[in-house]
Amino acid sequence: MTECSTVIRVGSRVCVRDEDGDAEFQIVDPAEADAVRERVSADSPIGRALLGRHVGDLVRFRAPVGVLAVKVLEIG
Repeated sequence: MTECSTVIRVGSRVCVRDEDGDAEFQIVDPAEADAVRERVSADSPIGRALLGRHVGDLVRFRAPVGVLAVKVLEIG
């Protein structure tokens, strides 16, 4: 990640940690979502939950498998 930001918005690259480890992806408009290219829709459950959040935030969201939580590690 090259550019630092203090808040997650559409276009942000985000690094998060959950119980399975770390993940990095970009929050994008729904038409640009692509799991292979690590692009998550801003309208997805995790995308909606992350918008407006900051590094260090613990974010809970409802997914098809139940309520999940991630910690925001980095925003770019």
